[in-house]
Amino acid sequence: MDIMDGLPADKAREVVDFARFLQQQAGDREWERIHSAARTYPKLEQFAAAALREGNAEPLDPSKL
Repeated sequence: MDIMDGLPADKAREVVDFARFLQQQAGDREWERIHSAARTYPKLEQFAAAALREGNAEPLDPSKL
């Protein structure tokens, strides 16, 4: 029996939300590992510098995509 089948819908949603939270945390930990590594990332640094030079941009308008 699938464990999710035995849960009420609201509890199943909570489990899924928690799983998504854990997945996000794992991604955050990976970014922290990359950021704290002694290795440099020249392309990322160039991209970030170029984005900062552009200044503030208008929010993306989905209707213009």
